[in-house]
Amino acid sequence: MKKLIVFDLDGTLAESKSSLDSEMSGLLHDLLAVVKVAVISGGDWSKFEKQFVSSLPHDERLLNLSLLPTSGPKFYRYDSAGWKRSTQKISLQRKEPKSSVLSRRRSELQTSKSKRSGESKLKTGEAR
Repeated sequence: MKKLIVFDLDGTLAESKSSLDSEMSGLLHDLLAVVKVAVISGGDWSKFEKQFVSSLPHDERLLNLSLLPTSGPKFYRYDSAGWKRSTQKISLQRKEPKSSVLSRRRSELQTSKSKRSGESKLKTGEAR
């Protein structure tokens, strides 16, 4: 089972620059009952609060929600007193060196390209 699901706000959970609609608010509320969720947005906290937070039911499920306005460098968590900006440092560094990731990805792309080439030959009758 997933431990965390991360969403972008604009264009994913809500129309760009619009508030969360009631259907999405209900679905997100249900999801918070079973898994931790994080939502990221390019807007600052005041826009995030107006566009997103105000549309959610305020109950204990918000304890499973993390908010990352301004594209992630700020981190907000909910507690019994409301939303608090965390002073915890968030590291976005990869555990795997970038060169290893690029090498692995290049290999995956080459394998995928080879498979597609083989499928194309089968469709045209070139391969026997």
